[in-house]
Amino acid sequence: MKKVILVDGNNLMFRSFYATLYSGSIMTNKEGFPTNALYGFVNMMNKIITEEKPEYIMVAFDIGKTFRHEKYDYYKGKRDETPDDLKKQFPVAKKILNAQGIKYFELAGYEADDIIGTFAKKVDENDDFMATIISSDKDLLQLISDDVEVKLLKPKDYIRMNRQVFFDTYGLEPIRMIDLKSLMGDASDNIPGVKGIGEKTAIKLLQQYNTLDGVYENLDNIKGSVHDKLVSDKDNAYMSYDIATIYKEVPIDTNFDNIKYTGEQTDELIEIFNDLDFHSFLKKSNKTIETKPLDYQIIDDVDKITLTSPVVLYLELDNDNYHLANIIGLSIYNENTLIYIKGENLTDTTFLKDIDIYTYNYKKLYSSFKRRNLYIPNCLFDTMLAGYLLNYPVKDDIAYFANSLNYNIPIYDKKEKLTADEFMERSINKSAFIYHTYNDLLTKLKE
Repeated sequence: MKKVILVDGNNLMFRSFYATLYSGSIMTNKEGFPTNALYGFVNMMNKIITEEKPEYIMVAFDIGKTFRHEKYDYYKGKRDETPDDLKKQFPVAKKILNAQGIKYFELAGYEADDIIGTFAKKVDENDDFMATIISSDKDLLQLISDDVEVKLLKPKDYIRMNRQVFFDTYGLEPIRMIDLKSLMGDASDNIPGVKGIGEKTAIKLLQQYNTLDGVYENLDNIKGSVHDKLVSDKDNAYMSYDIATIYKEVPIDTNFDNIKYTGEQTDELIEIFNDLDFHSFLKKSNKTIETKPLDYQIIDDVDKITLTSPVVLYLELDNDNYHLANIIGLSIYNENTLIYIKGENLTDTTFLKDIDIYTYNYKKLYSSFKRRNLYIPNCLFDTMLAGYLLNYPVKDDIAYFANSLNYNIPIYDKKEKLTADEFMERSINKSAFIYHTYNDLLTKLKE
């Protein structure tokens, strides 16, 4: 099953802004631009990526008034105006998401909940995907299904709400959250519900009669003040039901390929973090495998190579299709060895007999060596497969994976003109990345 993460962006930004505001910590950068919501938002997004390891991820935002405001003038009418210091930070949050390779969505006339609901419906219709919604908004609990859960954020923790946990909590199916809101209302959204009916009474009614319609079809069986309240506020109850229902047909592109997580685009992200004075994030985003160029040797005569097992082999080809490509070079790396062999000199690989290797995309190496009748070494660990199993962004270019682990290996650009030395240095650094991340990846696989 492929994992999709659906994030309520407005919810995270508001939580971050007010959490620091209430604590008296007002953050700004050196130009005086407010950054407290952004700092918390980045922290939470980083935590989401670390904990959930998404293969697909999107963030939804509100933008302006919605169809609910048009139908009901007072919808969310009691809410205070969004502070200017918070409004200023939303465009920057979206820039950060772009720089992290995370797609965001917003559409006039619809709420973030509706956008999330539209993606949740797509997950329900596709057997290959499962989704986790991340928010503290209980309205989203109505979207829980066999394939969709909600990570319901609390002030210092969270509850992972799936179908069973919801039933254990409310004694109802998740879709009944709409009926629950229609009876008890929601002061935060100015949803009236039925005046005088609280959560306990609403849950009891729904456990007995299942739906809002069921409650009103059985009015004669409901006695006392609860009966009177239901009768006098019936219009409000059904209006509240309408408001509380998440719309699942927002006209947006829900192709999952468009929200595939590709990892951080480091250079752009570093520039943004520099502007915001987010120095703690800079350290995480600007980690390199070595602080200076690695001192490698170029080997012309393979007969002179002696190795200790295991080593990393990283193969550089001149074409994405390794069935047709020529070998540009082979880098070999472990704590004792830093060497590079140009393709034209790789005429024999029997020096790899009895040597276990780590690599990235063993299939590429296997196919390339087999076409040339070269000895094919035993692969102990394929970092590409490990990354795939751990839901990291894996592509033909290892740099995408490396950048997602905060290793600053440039993504290959065909327009880029590299000197031979620069090309070889990058190749060795890719080998070093494979070697130095082996233990961490193996540990995560075991976990």
